[in-house]
Amino acid sequence: MSDKSAEPEIVQQVIKEGDLVLADYTIRIKETGELIETTMESVVKEEGLQVSGKFEPRLIIPGRGLMLKAFEERLIGMAPGEEKRFEIPPEKAFGPRDPSKIKVIPLRRLRDVEGPIVIGTRLVVDGKEGVVRSIGSGRVQVDFNPYLAGKTLDCYVKVTKILTDKLEKIKALIHYRIPDVEVEKFKVKTTKSSITISVPDEAMLLPTIQVSKRALARDLMEYIEGIEKVVFNEVFTKLGSQ
Repeated sequence: MSDKSAEPEIVQQVIKEGDLVLADYTIRIKETGELIETTMESVVKEEGLQVSGKFEPRLIIPGRGLMLKAFEERLIGMAPGEEKRFEIPPEKAFGPRDPSKIKVIPLRRLRDVEGPIVIGTRLVVDGKEGVVRSIGSGRVQVDFNPYLAGKTLDCYVKVTKILTDKLEKIKALIHYRIPDVEVEKFKVKTTKSSITISVPDEAMLLPTIQVSKRALARDLMEYIEGIEKVVFNEVFTKLGSQ
């Protein structure tokens, strides 16, 4: 006889490559603790920084390059609600520092730079941005390496949700590409092979909306199974109407 008391095994949902995931995270420079990026308002307030913008879990698609590859790889196998802290070495982050990108420049070449030139000043020379590392004898040493080159990143991440619902995925991709307009203002209709999105007039006023629409269309056809066509309807509403 079979054991009727045996309960069915519950399979826990975990992140796979290509999944659409919402996650909170914080990234710091390991050596100094400097905050580089966070999705959490509480972290910004703890740092005593001016709070601006919207803080919320971010869309991440492991294996698709929305964030550093080494960061996305660490999400594989994690479950909703799970937290993890890890480090990313320079060679898997922004690369090692290149000594050849540190230049000594005569001060007279920088006479058009606004404000005083001191150690730590960020300036642009010949179209390249650099940081002043030392000053002396009429010369300035400027480091043109990317700011995070040679830095180990200290990362914290907490998985909020793995998106499985088709409409949830579509709205997450809309919000990722057009974050300045509330996602609920976009009306979405779907068929097995197509998606039609009504774009509100306030979104149409954004200077980058055409580029964002093209990128969104590519995303939807890549990440939503079976989608072969994306249609955008532009909606303009009379002022004061509902």
